[in-house]
Amino acid sequence: MTARAALLDAGPAAVEQDIAEAYALVRAYDDHVLAAGGDPHAEFAALRRQGAVHPSTPVRILTGADDAGEPTAPAWHVVSFAAAERVLRDEDAFSSSAYDDSMGRLIGRSFLEMDHREHRSWRNVLQGGFGRQAVLAHAEGVRSTAASRLAALTARGGGDLVAEVAFPVALTTIARVTGLPPGTRIGTLYTWAVGLREDPDGGIADAAGELLDTPEAWAPGSLVDLLHRAEDPAIGTGRHLLPALRLLLSTGTEPPFRSLATSMYATLTHPAAAALLRTDPSAVLQECRRWEPPLTWALRRCTTDTTLSGRTIRRGEAVFVNLASANRDETRWSRPHRLDVAREPLADLAMGTGPHTCLGRHLAAVEAREALSELLDAAASAWPPGWTLHTDGPAGRGFRSPARLDVRLAGHGSGGVSARPRTTAHPCEPRHSERSTGRRAGG
Repeated sequence: MTARAALLDAGPAAVEQDIAEAYALVRAYDDHVLAAGGDPHAEFAALRRQGAVHPSTPVRILTGADDAGEPTAPAWHVVSFAAAERVLRDEDAFSSSAYDDSMGRLIGRSFLEMDHREHRSWRNVLQGGFGRQAVLAHAEGVRSTAASRLAALTARGGGDLVAEVAFPVALTTIARVTGLPPGTRIGTLYTWAVGLREDPDGGIADAAGELLDTPEAWAPGSLVDLLHRAEDPAIGTGRHLLPALRLLLSTGTEPPFRSLATSMYATLTHPAAAALLRTDPSAVLQECRRWEPPLTWALRRCTTDTTLSGRTIRRGEAVFVNLASANRDETRWSRPHRLDVAREPLADLAMGTGPHTCLGRHLAAVEAREALSELLDAAASAWPPGWTLHTDGPAGRGFRSPARLDVRLAGHGSGGVSARPRTTAHPCEPRHSERSTGRRAGG
């Protein structure tokens, strides 16, 4: 069997198992990282009170602890909304080439690291598949996927909404939008793309490269099909698109599934969010992203000596833009630590801003809207009274989302917590257990 056949010739059951194995790797990584991460928001708030921009090191920023080993290069930690917005908008002074030392080493040089005209060439092509109208064509597929997975979870008497709904919905959607053929082991591709799965013999890379060398294998109108047809020397064709494929699978799965998990958490624990989802889902989704962005940092490199909020940043120094901190800036939002779907909508930085604004923002909105609509229907009509939710809520330092959303339905066993009839008539207010952290729902 060729490498390509091993990657592509999978039946539905094998693809499903591959997705489950992929999430197991994600969960193992999260369990390891979250165990040492804690909740960084208090730390970020303290930094904001001291100033907008702070000298630091990458290790200190990413872990919250000082490096006991060799000294590392200086870096800047940007924590206020105004300073973060300026950095993200100014690609002349703050370059995305900073990613060449992180994502670049993993996947190769992609449009994530590019600026100015080179970057715009890629965005202009990909916008054809990521535009607001283009992604609406995938709404029915998202809804069908979410509905079938929720139905299976309900029939089993419950399960983990993150593992069984949020992650598979995000992964299967980006696989479809990218244009991967049916039968592709998308879990394998994804975990390899993000570095969770090794490829010691190069079989995965060879199979993906062979597939990219076959333009007709990709669905017409898909992202990779659009790249193939661009005929732009700056983009290239065939296996030259391998870094782009890895980036699309990575950024098209990781932040969306985490954002969806946080929105599910809000839906099942905040009656105001559940009620507003029926009439104004955009307001709920925007507030959920502001409150807990799925990704904490964006990375830039200073290209020329620059003054930012009174600090002089030297050419070549790294700049970590803290999106989670900027989105809780007290000078912009009242009581920003609270999830408040009724607050006045203001632009936030969860999806970035400026030249590198998230390409997949419209697709992520469609995924969340359709999946949450199905979740509301399941909770209101398919789940019996007395269902319970076990979760610790959003957690993590670099990635933020609930690690688990374990739903248990009355009459099927309650996983050690007694299931009782609800005392409220609201269709989405369970008996809620947040074990192990003691954190209150809603931050």
